[in-house]
Amino acid sequence: MLPERVDQGVRISHDVNECSRAPIRVMHYMGTNFGMTGVETFILQLCAGQKRAGLVPAIAIDLHNREEVRTIATAHGVEVYDLSAPTPIDGEAGGTLAKLWSRLRRTQFLWQLLRHSHVIHIHAVGISCLDGIVAGGLSRNKALIVTHHATLSWFASHRNWISDVTFWIEKHVASRVVMPYAAAITELVAHGIPAVRTRVIPFCVDETLFSGLARKPAPGELTLVMSARMFRGKGHMELLAALARLSPRYPKLRAVFVGDGPTRPDIEAEIDRLALRHIVECKGRVDHRKVPAIMRSAHAVVLPSYMEGEMFPLCLMEGMALGLPAIGTRLSGIPEIVVDGETGILVEPRDEIGLASAIERFLIDPAFYTHARKNALARAKSRYSSAVVVRAYSEQYEAALRE
Repeated sequence: MLPERVDQGVRISHDVNECSRAPIRVMHYMGTNFGMTGVETFILQLCAGQKRAGLVPAIAIDLHNREEVRTIATAHGVEVYDLSAPTPIDGEAGGTLAKLWSRLRRTQFLWQLLRHSHVIHIHAVGISCLDGIVAGGLSRNKALIVTHHATLSWFASHRNWISDVTFWIEKHVASRVVMPYAAAITELVAHGIPAVRTRVIPFCVDETLFSGLARKPAPGELTLVMSARMFRGKGHMELLAALARLSPRYPKLRAVFVGDGPTRPDIEAEIDRLALRHIVECKGRVDHRKVPAIMRSAHAVVLPSYMEGEMFPLCLMEGMALGLPAIGTRLSGIPEIVVDGETGILVEPRDEIGLASAIERFLIDPAFYTHARKNALARAKSRYSSAVVVRAYSEQYEAALRE
């Protein structure tokens, strides 16, 4: 439930010079709720890095069905404001007036929170967070940063008058608009976001959590890890088909699935149909803090996704941070994470034969595996560590506050 008021004990200066001397206070806001996804995970890893760098991050979010956000954030000393409401502001439930009232209350609460922040950092899935953008626009001398977690082309079928109004306001009031890879920025500019206010900043991995190295496989051994929600299009079925092709010839081939979702019964049934139960383990939903240990027990990370809306998957970067070479698809921002032939292998979406060939190359070419492992680790450290991404965002916060 939304609190009735916000504690008034912290004064935030509007003076730019004073702001430059004091720690920058950042309010991260996500207005949509699809359960615990990669967006929430990114926010948490970014906040952990910001906390270590001396910033003061906080999170405003609807905690319904994702209490894990509070648990992990609290462990990092990051304050969380629960925006749960009796009537969700999105979706089918609730009448128009009830949704409007919930949205107005949330906007007011966010505006109050911003009295204690220098920056509102909005995390938008598609075009969303009207209340956050309005609250940011109404707050004087605040930096308003919008990171998009889905492309406009994916969101096109979900457009309505609220999203059109939201995007119009975003074009006029956002200090910076961020996407994790360049092609997505080009799309934003084509739809009217001023290019001068756009930036490419990738998502990040908490290097203090994803630390250490996975062990190298013995000859003929390979364990794959796939950390993804179980939704149609993520590629679980294609991976199972590839494993079925390979397992008779490679008895030490294994796979671990991390994650849960609506297609899990179908995936479990397919494992049994293909007689792969002895080589495939389904872990189900796992607390994110336990994922590194599972990944360190594997030898490669794989995400054969063809899902509409897939963007810049964290799981690939997390595996690479532990020295796992990656197998991904030529989809959205994945080719910017997985450099084909260098940090891993790219395959075409829904190509189970190509996927099997990629897996087999790791099995039969140890020199290539070692090469990809080394490069994957180097790329993760140089581009996707939270320290690198926190610096990039801090530069944009500071520049926006000076404007």
